Amino acid sequence: MATLPKSETTATKFSFEQDERWLLVQRIVRSKPFVRASQLREILIYVTHQVLLNEGIAIPEHEIACKVLGRREGFNPNDDNIVRVQAGHLRKKLDQYFATEGCDESYVLVIPKGTYVPRFLPKQKKDLRDDAVCKTEQALTEPHSTFVTESLSSRVNQKRTPILFYTRSQRDIESFASDLSEKPLAVSSWTLGSQPSVQWYRLLMAFALGIGAVICFSRLTSTSPSLAATKALPRNIIEQRIFVARSPLSIVTTDSSLVLLQNTLHTDISISDYISGQYPLNLLQYASNAELRVALENAANGRYTSLGDLTIAWRCEELAQQLGTLSTLRYARYMSVRDFEKGNFILIGSRRGNPWTSLFEPQLNFALEEDKQTHLFHFVNKNPQSGEQKTYSNQQEPHGDYLSYVDIALVPNLTKTGYVLLLNGSVMDSNEAAAQLVFDGDLSVPLLRRVNNQDAGKSQAIEIFLRVHSLQGAPSKFDVIATRSAPINS
Repeated sequence: MATLPKSETTATKFSFEQDERWLLVQRIVRSKPFVRASQLREILIYVTHQVLLNEGIAIPEHEIACKVLGRREGFNPNDDNIVRVQAGHLRKKLDQYFATEGCDESYVLVIPKGTYVPRFLPKQKKDLRDDAVCKTEQALTEPHSTFVTESLSSRVNQKRTPILFYTRSQRDIESFASDLSEKPLAVSSWTLGSQPSVQWYRLLMAFALGIGAVICFSRLTSTSPSLAATKALPRNIIEQRIFVARSPLSIVTTDSSLVLLQNTLHTDISISDYISGQYPLNLLQYASNAELRVALENAANGRYTSLGDLTIAWRCEELAQQLGTLSTLRYARYMSVRDFEKGNFILIGSRRGNPWTSLFEPQLNFALEEDKQTHLFHFVNKNPQSGEQKTYSNQQEPHGDYLSYVDIALVPNLTKTGYVLLLNGSVMDSNEAAAQLVFDGDLSVPLLRRVNNQDAGKSQAIEIFLRVHSLQGAPSKFDVIATRSAPINS
């Protein structure tokens, strides 16, 4: 999970904003080869952050398994080769990026076999670069050898801010939320030397030819107005209602420390308790001993959200930019009830990590509830239709898939002047699948016909209930179990 800044001042922002190596990593994880490879994105972000903070660091296989892939501390790489397998996939994705979208990059990022420490190399002729990587791999005497990344430019700012990473339930990247948006590369300055004198009529002729070339080029490369307009049009009813040009959009991420407290203390905090001045003391009183109370208090004092949620938030911000919508990344703990009276919102996560979801749960057909005996959560179908179940619980399949569920809901805000999109998933994997369905243009034609009800107009609330199949913490496929639409009460 990633640590959010305690304030929004520029002093707390991630200090690698102008580091070309970090900007390169951002472009890579946003590229097409990495769109659906969430685990590979997380591994790449983790190892590059570690190296940029400490260029002499070694990154063991066990560390990646526990802090990125969610393995327990007793993880044995001899019994589980997940890190080596994913590292192999990551190297292939990097090669694919630099062969396609990143072919014009000035530098390449490589992870030599036998190590998990990335290297940033100037992009030379391919044979020279491959030779350098080959020599690096041959020089390895053990799988966790130490490497030093090569500096891209003397202009790179070397001041660094520490970033903390924990286990899968606590993966933290300090000040990462404010760094999700695109950052421009530093502009290079060029100095022109003195030029020999040129006759004035030659200059005039060159100028005229230049103007003509620009006009011709602009006409050849310009897109017709109709085509240009369709590039930024919403593709479905959800995008039409959420991404509105004249309405601000707030993207609200989860409070992961709240999830930790509730899971540890086996409680379910209400929105009223969450926004009261007594939080987190009203929860800490249930701690069984003083040591546990201190540990939970330290966790509650941090501003944490998951890396998966931030990945979803980045997708939302990117789509908002494409559709001309002004979006803002918000943290659940810093919201208030009045905020939901104006504008549009995207709430990431269930009420367990985003209590504001509970404001809109009465309008939903699929409700997340807890089994008081097992402390496990499941969805209750309030009004089952033909072929539907009354309850839907997460479960581990014998062949390895993990089944979870998510309710995608589009409901009005508190004053019915805008809309709220809920990605109400039981686990992070299901939230990622919901984001893929809505923001990656994966709404199928039959599903579009069901949710794009032309007779509904703006008088309908919408729900799409999904079953998500995950493998090793990443969603692999999903099924639409049910849809609902209901009149909005005036």
